[in-house]
Amino acid sequence: MPKTSNEARALTGAAQAGDCGPAASADTPSHGGVCRQRPRQRPNTSLDFLLMLFFVALSGNTALITPGVTKLIMPAAVILLGLAVFAQKKPFGPHHGFFILALFGAIIAVQVVHFQIFSAVTILGLFCRFAIAYCAVVLIPDFAGTYVRVMLGLAALSFIFYFSYQAGAALGIDVAALTRQFALYTVPSGECSSILLHTFYSDPPDAYRNAGMFWEPGAFAGYVNLALVFLCLIRARFTKKDFYIRFVVLSVCLLTTESTIGYIAYAVVVCLEIMTRARRTGRPSLLPYLGMISALALFYVLAINLDFMVPKIQHSVLSATTKAPGWQLDRLGTIFFDLDYITVRPLTGWGIRGETRLELNPELTEGEANGRGNGMSNFAASFGVLALGVWLVLSYQTLLRLSSQRKMMALVGLIVLVISLNDECFLNYPLFLIFFFSAGPWRKVPRSLPN
Repeated sequence: MPKTSNEARALTGAAQAGDCGPAASADTPSHGGVCRQRPRQRPNTSLDFLLMLFFVALSGNTALITPGVTKLIMPAAVILLGLAVFAQKKPFGPHHGFFILALFGAIIAVQVVHFQIFSAVTILGLFCRFAIAYCAVVLIPDFAGTYVRVMLGLAALSFIFYFSYQAGAALGIDVAALTRQFALYTVPSGECSSILLHTFYSDPPDAYRNAGMFWEPGAFAGYVNLALVFLCLIRARFTKKDFYIRFVVLSVCLLTTESTIGYIAYAVVVCLEIMTRARRTGRPSLLPYLGMISALALFYVLAINLDFMVPKIQHSVLSATTKAPGWQLDRLGTIFFDLDYITVRPLTGWGIRGETRLELNPELTEGEANGRGNGMSNFAASFGVLALGVWLVLSYQTLLRLSSQRKMMALVGLIVLVISLNDECFLNYPLFLIFFFSAGPWRKVPRSLPN
């Protein structure tokens, strides 16, 4: 039945007054009982997906992060992404981005003056990573949602190679050896090879772990946990079914990495999921915390019964306390190793070149400056605690925006990031550097867009 003109005018007036429609979310602010919708941004596009995929690949694909390739692809990526920023006439913000560049410029200047060492290639490489992170934030409006989509796709892709390898091993077929002729990168020992889409390890126990397309399973676990944090904080966009499909796929993928720190961070992710679910369903506030305690207790019981968890932790403690060969590369050993450097130069750090980064340990070679086992302490030792503190604050602000200003959820999400950083040097790559630029007031975080 057609609407009368009076009904039409009433509906129009309600829409102009900001009455809530289907697109409004629970987070839409209310003024005087009238729900005002936030301006809608364009939904995710295929171009956003491809840009994010390229960005993630630059942040850890085994074939793309080798020194020879990095020196070529990073400057090229900066040029291409920079042109895309100007072509799309994106706003040249955020304002605090200039503060970040000035901060690190000042830190590097102090290091150059103090150590009397200037390496144009090293400095250019650092700022290329910052530039790529900045361009990614500017070019991809819905960074969190797009990242979840990409990691979901990469998880599904990794299953194809991972389960094929496991099935081949059961049948006596070395799938990794069969794919090695197509490898874009192979370590001299032959134990690791990358076909761009996946990284294979030939020697146990890593042969039975899922590294995806990244340099090792622990890196894959860290990036999957970040996707799970984003997924929990934007769960209002999804139906219950769609949310749990994504959550389960990413969780199963995480389990196949067999990453000790990845599992520990995942226990906190489960707590975050319980918190967001309780918030969405409106249950009493005490239940989420009881659920978190139960989840952590269950995780502890399961963890101590896993074959690889306890031995890895014991080995880490033993290496750090006895200072066995390579102890400074272990994630726990790195903390003690870096603490000496942080104590001597807490504000401006020691830089990332081997000759300065190992100045307090001349018995170590420059090659032993690579492969740090703890990304957080390594970053603080390289650039100072101020730079690390700025990253932590801006990361919290970004998660606070995604969580609709829910401080406890943002804090729990930040804990996941911190735990992940204690496993891998994620701040050496553009993906984790985006938090330096993603918290600015110019960033509008969509909360009710369909996926």
